[in-house]
Amino acid sequence: MRREDHHVRDVLCIGIVVGVVTWGAVGAWTAVTVGNYPWNTWIPFANGATKGVVLGLLAAAASLIVSARGLRTGWRWSVFTLAFIGGSLLGTVRDLLGAPAPALYFAEPLPDERWYGATMLLHWAGKVALPAVVCAAALTLLTARPYRPRQSIASSAALFVAGVTLLLLPMIASALAPEVQGNGQHANEGVWAGIRCWLVGIPVMITGLVRLALLQAGRSGARQ
Repeated sequence: MRREDHHVRDVLCIGIVVGVVTWGAVGAWTAVTVGNYPWNTWIPFANGATKGVVLGLLAAAASLIVSARGLRTGWRWSVFTLAFIGGSLLGTVRDLLGAPAPALYFAEPLPDERWYGATMLLHWAGKVALPAVVCAAALTLLTARPYRPRQSIASSAALFVAGVTLLLLPMIASALAPEVQGNGQHANEGVWAGIRCWLVGIPVMITGLVRLALLQAGRSGARQ
């Protein structure tokens, strides 16, 4: 397999891994700081981590389009910009179409509607733009450096670990988070968050494991 093909797969793997970490961190921050999640404290963390798989993959795909051959004029900034758009577009569109209620951020309704716009801007900057910037920066650094065979092993192993983490997240959360409270609908939301972690984590883990096995087999064959 050509180095270019390995490099493409590395970028996709790292995009997913960084997406899980960054958007998972945003979800964890939401779970810790927002006061109206007494019944599902861990759910924003799970939702953020699983969402990060999709957004990281979109950011990685966008960066690969720009870094392709023939698109090298100012390509580093182009990679960063398009990766940022890929990671933040869905959240930006969602915020524009339907903003969350002020109660998500304040115990009482906002006394002045002028503050609502500022609140939404802070929400976008912290929960949409910031993880997208981190993901785009990591992808830009990866596409800028020359390819090394070790990075394929490292990116595949990181992808495998990310998948295992998603699979274990419901069990870890059930041991650490407060007991689920509230009505059945809220409890069901916790169940669906766990199922989502498994549905996303299984293919991520298998992909990382299969790629690790293929890389190791290729290295063994090359030595022989």
